[in-house]
Formats: sequence, C-alpha cells, structure tokens
Amino acid sequence: MPRRVPAFVMTAVMGVLAGCTPTTAGPMVMRMGPGMPDENFFQLGLRAGPRLNAPQLSERGENSTFQGDAKPFQNDQWGIDLDGSVTVPVDDRLSWHLGLQGEFVGLPVPAYGVYTGVSYYVGSERLGLSPALSVRGASDFGLGNNDSTSSLFGVEATCAFTVQPEPGMSLGLVPFFSVQQSLVNPGSQVTTHFYGAVVAAQVKFGETRTKVELSGGFGRARSGDTSWNAPVVGVRGGR
Repeated sequence: MPRRVPAFVMTAVMGVLAGCTPTTAGPMVMRMGPGMPDENFFQLGLRAGPRLNAPQLSERGENSTFQGDAKPFQNDQWGIDLDGSVTVPVDDRLSWHLGLQGEFVGLPVPAYGVYTGVSYYVGSERLGLSPALSVRGASDFGLGNNDSTSSLFGVEATCAFTVQPEPGMSLGLVPFFSVQQSLVNPGSQVTTHFYGAVVAAQVKFGETRTKVELSGGFGRARSGDTSWNAPVVGVRGGR
C-alpha cells in the first residue's frame, strides 16, 4: 500500500473527530418510538446549536463581542456539526446510544467529541414516551483559532413524547435539559445550562430500513450570568 494512503485515511479520521469551539446540539439522545428490538440503528447527518462557552471567550478577548439574542446565528456563538450515532437495543424497551460529532465548517477540521446514554420506551407501538439520560465530552484540544483550549463535559436528560400515526412514520416532541462544565484553559471554568425542546419527524422509505429524520426547535443557553436563545435544527439519515 502506498505510504500516502494511510496518511490520507488518518487525515480523514481526524477530520471526522473535528471541531472548533464545541457546538452543543441538543437533544443528544432522541428516541423516536419503540425502535427495532433486534437490530442496531445507525444515523448520520448534520445538527446545529449554540457554543456554550462563547461568552467566556468574548470576555477574554478571543472572540468578537458577544451578540446574544441580537444575532443568534453568529458563527462565534452558533455552529453546525456532523453527527453520527448508533442505537443498540438491550431488550424490547431499553436501548444504548453512542454518538460522535465533528464540527462542520465546509469540511470537518480537528477535533470534537462523543456522547453516550440510555433510553427506555414506555407505551404501545402507536403512542409512547422515551426518557433518556446521556453524558458528553467535547474539546477543540487547543487546535482552534484561539490561544486557549475550549472543552465541555456534562449530562443531559430528555424525554421524547412520540406518536406513530401510520407504519413507518413517527412524530415527536422532545424536551431536554443539560448541565455542563465549560472549561476554557487557562483560567476560566463556568457551569452552563442548556434547555428547551424540539419537534421531530422520522419517516421510513417504502419497505426498506432507510429513514430520514428532521428536527427543529429552540433552547435557552445560560453560561454564568449570561443567557440567550439558540435555534436547534437537524437532519439525519438512518438505517
């Protein structure tokens, strides 16, 4: 194998594990119905949300002036990431979730983070709810545009209320609440909160396992004494 091939593959892998200042795309775990009790479910797509440590970086002079609600889509405080996940059924109701996210700026650039959690489905095939608990960690490892290292570590609770009006279609309302520790080294550590809700739809294509998932909503981000509204959107394919 030519030497350039392993180098190219390694570069691509590092690209998937990518990010600038970490983006928080809630809810992390979003179980749209009972799922498939005997098969893993893989998803890949784009999701967007706030950069919770944006106020910290602005105060340090490493970002432009923090705009808050005035400019919710400003790149310094809102980002898009590449999201890949797998749902592994433990039994008919309990599932384990593992996800990987990479910051998306035209192409992914090093590096971002992971999340993992469990969900439990209560209800019938047509109507139910899925409480879930997950943990996450994310960092730019000092590889972003700033002189510091930006990292986030935290826990998130969600509860998806879903209805399946017909086979292959699932509609849901998913409120979420997370508490995270935002670290900007050296010298800044702030407890952050992010809470809100999204509406979501998951549609199956014909007799295949392929599904597309669309989600959108709003969250309220709070970092120390600073708070602002943040749009949350996403589109993922799965099978």
